[in-house]
Amino acid sequence: MLDWNDLRYFLAVARGGTLARAARLLGINATTVGRRIVALEDQVQARLFDRTPDGWVLTPSGRDLLVRAERIEDEAIALDREIIGADQKAAGAVRVTSTEMLATRFIMPHLPAFHAQHPGITIDLECTTRVVSLARREADVALRLARPREENVVTRRLASVPLSLYAARDYIERCGLPRDPDVSLAGHPVILFADSRSFAVENEWFAPRLDGARVVLRSDSVSSIYAATAAGLGLALLPMAVAAHDPALVRVPTTTSPSPRVIWQAVHADLQRSARVRAVLEFLGEILVAVSE
Repeated sequence: MLDWNDLRYFLAVARGGTLARAARLLGINATTVGRRIVALEDQVQARLFDRTPDGWVLTPSGRDLLVRAERIEDEAIALDREIIGADQKAAGAVRVTSTEMLATRFIMPHLPAFHAQHPGITIDLECTTRVVSLARREADVALRLARPREENVVTRRLASVPLSLYAARDYIERCGLPRDPDVSLAGHPVILFADSRSFAVENEWFAPRLDGARVVLRSDSVSSIYAATAAGLGLALLPMAVAAHDPALVRVPTTTSPSPRVIWQAVHADLQRSARVRAVLEFLGEILVAVSE
């Protein structure tokens, strides 16, 4: 009989395409993944993957197993959700996925109060911008800046986060403010978001104002951009809810700003009955709704 754990390794390699990516998905080392796949192939007496220079590719036997393995996975996860959803004890682990900025600047300051109220709950936090599957239990609760679209997921709009242009106070003392930041940032170093669809709104707001300004950093991490701005590297768009209270930063006045970001909370419908998951949802809702107030 096939072991469900072996099928987990198989699914990770099928989805990741390489042992390294599968290992990252599973949180183990690549050697262990490779060894378990070889053992599985020995057990079913069939080659499941072709090892190619570009990665591991499913063979016909592998594709047949994939269909069945995904059905088993769906059943196992559904059972897991059902058990957790029926649990009325406010104790245990709750897996939360969030962006790094939301975690460090919005959630962490309030975490001591949460644990004083719920000492039996452990929050297992993953800071990532990748899309995680709530259906596959990659997380119990997701905080995202785009509305999740998975089936059987309950979403809630928590807060609107306006952005504005900022610079470090010591940078302003050294270099002064742009003469007309609504029109031109020429002569000033600027910090932009990564050149990707995720940050199109912010980068499009910046584009007509650059006017030859020197781009000194691009990043997909808002926390990194915040730290670089506070260090005096240049001008950047930052969330006002945090930057407005930071004495090291000064707002550069402009008549317009990019559209605010929206924080969305998501949980699988089967899990929202769980006492520990409800406690985390209520905690996140309380602290993040206040951001818009």
